[in-house]
Amino acid sequence: MNHTTCLLPAILAGVVGFAFGATASLPESQPAAAPGLPRDCVIFSINVHDFAYLDLSAAALNKILDIHEKHRVPVDFYLTTTMTDLYEAKAPQLLQRLKTSPVASVSYHVRPPSPYYVGYDWLGLGQIDAQAQYETIMRYETHGLDPVTGQPTDQPGGYKKLADLMGYDPCAASAQAEVALASVAAAVFKDLGARLLVEHGHAINFGDKRGDMFLRPELVDLKLYEHLGTAPSAILQEAFEQAHRIPTARAPYFVGVKMHDNNFFARDAAWTAVYMQGPRRPPWDLDRKAPLVPEARQAAMWDLYESTVAYVASHKESIRAVSAPMVVQMLNSRSDARAPRLYVSGTMHIETNPGSWPNPDRLLAFFERATKAGRVAGRDTGMRWSIGADIGWLEGEPRAGEIIRATEAMGVEWDVHAHKMQDRPRCAAAIRRLGGHPNAVASGLIATELGELRSPIQSSDGSSWQAEVVWGIVRRPGHGPGADDNAAGLWRPKSAEEFTVDDPAGHLVAVGGGSRRLEEAEKLAKDLAAGDVDRPPVISATIMVSPRLLAIVGTEDGIEAIEAWANRVGAMPVAQWATIRETAKAWLAAGAIPSRMDIETASPTVAGPKPPLGLGKAPFPKPPLPGARGRAGAE
Repeated sequence: MNHTTCLLPAILAGVVGFAFGATASLPESQPAAAPGLPRDCVIFSINVHDFAYLDLSAAALNKILDIHEKHRVPVDFYLTTTMTDLYEAKAPQLLQRLKTSPVASVSYHVRPPSPYYVGYDWLGLGQIDAQAQYETIMRYETHGLDPVTGQPTDQPGGYKKLADLMGYDPCAASAQAEVALASVAAAVFKDLGARLLVEHGHAINFGDKRGDMFLRPELVDLKLYEHLGTAPSAILQEAFEQAHRIPTARAPYFVGVKMHDNNFFARDAAWTAVYMQGPRRPPWDLDRKAPLVPEARQAAMWDLYESTVAYVASHKESIRAVSAPMVVQMLNSRSDARAPRLYVSGTMHIETNPGSWPNPDRLLAFFERATKAGRVAGRDTGMRWSIGADIGWLEGEPRAGEIIRATEAMGVEWDVHAHKMQDRPRCAAAIRRLGGHPNAVASGLIATELGELRSPIQSSDGSSWQAEVVWGIVRRPGHGPGADDNAAGLWRPKSAEEFTVDDPAGHLVAVGGGSRRLEEAEKLAKDLAAGDVDRPPVISATIMVSPRLLAIVGTEDGIEAIEAWANRVGAMPVAQWATIRETAKAWLAAGAIPSRMDIETASPTVAGPKPPLGLGKAPFPKPPLPGARGRAGAE
């Protein structure tokens, strides 16, 4: 079965009234959340594991769903493999309701007799190597669990069965594993599709990770069942005050409101009675049961729970209730904004020499296809292109106006390309005269021209033009060995002598094109997608086409090769189609963080003071993980 990855459309579409932008007014002593994120959040979590009183457990879950649907507040249910099997056999309607409820999401947790639960390694997993541990845990999480022997069965079970029944990969997995087994268990759950790990015993901020997986944020573990007789307002106020006081805490502040199914009817959970209060080795006696609590206590617990849900629902301006899928969405929103993007452009230079001019009909046919290349699923446009034409072609090609207007109608932009400084304003004026709209990109220049390009350029005919963006810097005239600057990425050139140095005070933006070839641009996109090191948010690469041959310069890669390449690159989320001008605009909007890098090695080459995000020769350091010494503690 194909699953979605822990995304519940009803919740993520905002059925519960969640809004990222709304936050309460803040006292000056407390930091605000990042833009677009709420400041104080609660996650309602129901741990489901009472196999001894299955009918009462199912009734409790149905009543919890009633409460949350009534108040339109999201809630996460954590099922074990045993409860999944029992509900499938004896309460299939409940599983269907969990799957379709607009407020419910289902995640997964581990309980004994799984031998990787904390303090419960009866199988001796700690005595075998990591590969054998991985294979053993993977077998447990893809097969059923015999509650008497503790051994995996030949039937489907574990995390995978729950995912198959729900139709999506449960967002969060709570392995509750010993430190020695936690990383292996996390690897298993990640490979099966989980997006969040659940830990306890230390404060977890939004965005914290264990290895390469995000942790479910939780600064305060609020065990609501321990607060009978206290008003929800007081309970939550104290919990958030506690969260705000944690020295390492940062907004948004998360409080986990936790209940177990047995809290509504039994003194202890069934797994506690069987596996913790009895022997810790197989075989286990499933007839051991915790006593039921008096009806008055049951009623009081339900009153406390519903009043807490109702309180959160009525205070949406100051408290946001979120679920595990919502946390993932919040992380994706934040990560998408900060994740590196490779802005890929296509360009062409048409020179003054008539011998290099393109055939007009073939040129238009090329751009008809090239502007559609890479328009794959999820993309609004195909590749984005620009053309730079020198004054000889603009004034000498009889069909220049027709070509300019037709290509602009396809979305092609016209850069300003000239081999003489005084011809640049003439080129811009000619494009306008022919019905086009020249931009402020100086496409193709010698480094020594940078000084002049910082000011408006006047021509002898009185026309004027001002560059804002430069592309295609060469160190000396011609394109001999070592002449072209083949860096990718963006920066502000300091001077003609130090044009590779970023000048934060400069106003000319240099857009690096890299090698201008297909394979190098694709490799850079793959390297960025791998995410081995942190990168600045906007990086650039360009492919360049010969106007006469209509193939990538220096290759035989024509429109068919470009289309196939664009479909591959366009399918990569890291890639963004943009013209050279649009790339510079995106870079400025993202904070103008220098990203110049050598295309062959993808190693940063910006000289000068070290800019943000650690551009330098060494790999970017990773901060230490919060709570690195903690364990995946018990709930």
